[in-house]
Amino acid sequence: MTCHYFIATMRPIEEFHVNGQDGPFISGEAYKKELPLSLPYVYEYGSEDSEFLTFLDDFMQFGDVVEFYIYEEGKWGRPLSYNLPEEARTINLFKKTYKNEYGEYQLDEKDWKEELARKTIASKRSITTFLKY
Repeated sequence: MTCHYFIATMRPIEEFHVNGQDGPFISGEAYKKELPLSLPYVYEYGSEDSEFLTFLDDFMQFGDVVEFYIYEEGKWGRPLSYNLPEEARTINLFKKTYKNEYGEYQLDEKDWKEELARKTIASKRSITTFLKY
């Protein structure tokens, strides 16, 4: 079984790399048709949650949306992941909130990255949407 972490963005990440910032991203275009993501730029991501949260906080501008999804492949490339919208998570980096099917939670203003790193951020069962507004 192979596990891939994908993000979809509203604007290309390459612009971010030009500014001297580097992130562990490769193109996810080959998987785009199989993913339930709705934003135009798809990248495969591979790093720790805390680094990912730091990247998103720096990369996202006010009004941006980023989708995050885990895609698992079984034998012969058959997908093991599926999308259950009722289990989706929404994380607002501007308001520092975490919302799942059980409710919305306010994150600590100072330790929000550590707090989020302990929560389920992504899943093979639903899309996590990061907002910044």
